[in-house]
Amino acid sequence: MQSVFKKPWGPSALATLVLGCAVGAAAVEGCGDSSGTGGSGTTGVTTGGGYGGQAATTSSTSSSSSSTGTGGAGPVCSTPIVGPTRGSAIAITSDDARVVAVNRDSGSITVFSVDYSSGEPVLTLVKEVPVGAEPWQVAINGCGDTAYVVLRKDQKVVEVTGIDTATPTVGRSLAVGSEPTALALTPHNAKLYVSNWVDGTLSVVDPATMTLSDVVDLNPTIAATGALGTVTARAALAHPRAIAITNSGGATDDAEKVYATEWFALRTGPEDATGTNSDHNWKGLLYQVNVGTGAATSIDLPAVADTGFIDAKGQATGCFPNQVGSVTIDGGFAYVSSTCASPVGPVGVFQKGACAATAACTASFGAASVCTGGVCTLSCVTDADCGPLALAGDCVLPAGQCKPTVDNAKTTTHPAVSIVDLAAGTATTTAVDKRYQTKAAGNAFPLRVPLLPTDIGFHGQFAYITGEGSDAAFRMQITTGAITDVGSASNNFIDLRTTSDNTIRLPIGIAMANNSAFAFVANDGNRDVTAIDLGAQTVANATTVMTTHSSALPAAGSAEESVLKGKRFFNTGLGRWSLRGQGWGSCAACHIDGLTDNITWYFARGPRQTISLDGSFASTDGADQRIFNWSGIFDEVADFEGNTRGISGGIGALVSTVSAPPVVGDRINTATTSPPQQGLQGSSTKTGDPMGTANPHSVLGDWLDITAWVKTVRSPRKPTNLVAADVAAGKVLFGAGQGNCVGCHSGAKWTISKLFYTPSNTFNDATGGTSASSLSQTGWNTALNSFPSTLLPTTNAANQFDRVGAPPAFEQLGCVMRPVGTIGAVTAGVPAGVSPAAINVLELRQDMKTGGQGSGLLPNEPTAGFNPPSLLGLSVGAPYFHAGNARTLEEAFDGIFLKHHQSPVAQVFAPDATQVKQLAAYILSIDESEPTVAIPAKGATGGDLCIPPN
Repeated sequence: MQSVFKKPWGPSALATLVLGCAVGAAAVEGCGDSSGTGGSGTTGVTTGGGYGGQAATTSSTSSSSSSTGTGGAGPVCSTPIVGPTRGSAIAITSDDARVVAVNRDSGSITVFSVDYSSGEPVLTLVKEVPVGAEPWQVAINGCGDTAYVVLRKDQKVVEVTGIDTATPTVGRSLAVGSEPTALALTPHNAKLYVSNWVDGTLSVVDPATMTLSDVVDLNPTIAATGALGTVTARAALAHPRAIAITNSGGATDDAEKVYATEWFALRTGPEDATGTNSDHNWKGLLYQVNVGTGAATSIDLPAVADTGFIDAKGQATGCFPNQVGSVTIDGGFAYVSSTCASPVGPVGVFQKGACAATAACTASFGAASVCTGGVCTLSCVTDADCGPLALAGDCVLPAGQCKPTVDNAKTTTHPAVSIVDLAAGTATTTAVDKRYQTKAAGNAFPLRVPLLPTDIGFHGQFAYITGEGSDAAFRMQITTGAITDVGSASNNFIDLRTTSDNTIRLPIGIAMANNSAFAFVANDGNRDVTAIDLGAQTVANATTVMTTHSSALPAAGSAEESVLKGKRFFNTGLGRWSLRGQGWGSCAACHIDGLTDNITWYFARGPRQTISLDGSFASTDGADQRIFNWSGIFDEVADFEGNTRGISGGIGALVSTVSAPPVVGDRINTATTSPPQQGLQGSSTKTGDPMGTANPHSVLGDWLDITAWVKTVRSPRKPTNLVAADVAAGKVLFGAGQGNCVGCHSGAKWTISKLFYTPSNTFNDATGGTSASSLSQTGWNTALNSFPSTLLPTTNAANQFDRVGAPPAFEQLGCVMRPVGTIGAVTAGVPAGVSPAAINVLELRQDMKTGGQGSGLLPNEPTAGFNPPSLLGLSVGAPYFHAGNARTLEEAFDGIFLKHHQSPVAQVFAPDATQVKQLAAYILSIDESEPTVAIPAKGATGGDLCIPPN
């Protein structure tokens, strides 16, 4: 078995497959929508060349290629599908007799039979079928005998025949584009559409021959919006994710429409002077493709001006659809789920008077105010002084110090539903968390919100949305394309956990029975399926068998179990992981699949673009770790305990006791130990090891499990539709010659940022410590060997040490910072943003008035620049730089960022348009299969400045 930190291109090694074993009875069910009827007539067969993993054509009409899929021609299903179709992690046959669920970590699908004779659905496992790496979605044809599975990692579509028999069998397969994530059949089973998330295309597959009949290129469609600036269409501009297809009841499929979600939001305007419009100057996008002609257009998914929540400054919170994860068609409307982003500060828990030094207190609250325990005295007299969200007792007298305002954690991300009128081509967006909060308060129900909405299914006038981070299905009443109510008379949500089984489930798909009031949910976190009784608004068979495992779980105590636990903790917003355990936030809210939401958040250090985790550890060496965050402020995954406590408002996992439910008193006060066990001081990992000797140490090992999972996060595969000649030419430009990008972007992770010591109380002692082994006493200004002065973090000898700055506002690993012209000069305490006018980057911290860190010119700011990011996954990593300064790679090489690509080579590299195109192609091609380049020796071409402590 491969070690868990490796990210191989072969099938997943995280689980043992169980083939054909009977697993007791349970309840489950599948796909289908409540509206629309199938047409009549026979399905025609269109032949064409297979994709074969080659470059997609740029035509949106019929095309051919030299490669073909595996296997011969098969029978055409002549039974139309009932209602609109969509892909999901779980599907059901039209007669409700079979359910098929994907097992993403196990590389398999599971076919269940369903027996309804008892009045409740009882599932029996027919067979678990290995299909390949990362089966992401499944769709079933109208005959109910064949399932089609899209394999995200293997980049294929696989046919599984005989799902209505005792021996389902893998049939033919076809290579499609890069990172396929969704699929759906047209009503007459004539075409199978697959979304290629990285390529920016839709593959159109002929199910009869399992060959490619067309490729719909969505890159020109998104380029034509103008939201990406002036850019020529090319691979990986668009990122189509989910798919749904209409069913008009016609004799052929030609009149149908395919709807695909664009995963990332698009900027609609620049930041205003104060950043207050940053919650709604973006939009989502839904692609519309005509089945008959292949023509593609788009529909805007608008932002929400007011979510119903105010933040700690009294501002109304808006949000915009991002990470647009599912689309379902019902009754002439498309229902699109997303994680709606609210990046304007203050983000997360807010505390008036928070301080690092007394100087800040006297400036704000008078000469008598001092900084004590991280909070200014005399910052309040009454509770109301602590802000619009202050509660009774928040002003602690007589010192006059404000407690944190925790409800601000509700103003960061929001589960949202955009409802699209398909006839009019217009949409509205609703952040639904406020509605569930209001429903719970009005009925004294337990409160939970649908964090990380993954799928929507319909039963009559009710829509059910699954919340991956909330382990529940949430009902919404729909009237003429509008949400008129949420929840039910008996509950606020259908809990997928019970008192007898409280395992984190992570629901990723829902399938609705066609002929009864039941639904079935696929759970990624526990590899099982839950049946829901929609009439009772509870799980089905709750007193007997609630779930049936679709794939075996890892052995207890194994490394694979630790990885699965880490995945659960990373995604969930229940328990200790968000405010009151109600699903307000989680790590995955900004890092679904461990990657990035591509949002610039106004954090405590300044505007910071979310960093993908795929470059955190080297693919083949779990000990090779990147230094974390743009400002180099963390050296361990467990340091993000502060984010759990602060951004999400949770209790966290560094605790001395475990209460049920978790309470603030459980926490280890990591700031009061000597040295503090947080950030760059001490070791949060050692504190979080319940078997360790650190004092204090947590009774939970959750952060160890999360770290184990982060090591397995793989980088997205490169686009398959790049121009090979451009990639080759770009590689030459990138290397140690004209471009010399390797000065900052080299090594096993495609970044020189590398943890160069083992965090400990010795190395990570208090800033300014006198020990020779201290990071703050280890200088890097030795034998610079003509290292470019423009790349030095600082020329001030007093700050040329590995760790510099005063915690918590300025401390960082300064030796890894690189000033590359992405932040400007300081005026009146605020650095200038460097970006095109259409973006207008604001260098502000989360109070939206104090200058952000990175210029090296602010008081107490010891260095300039930012921690070089990995180049892995840049095909899904726009916008670029620390504040989202450039919308595309082409814009990143624009003249406004000359200091970025000229500084390593003494201001000589000015790429022309052709070279920019070539560089972009090569950078897009970098994934974990691309041979790496060794970090150059410290000298004229750049390299690593950090010196390991003694």
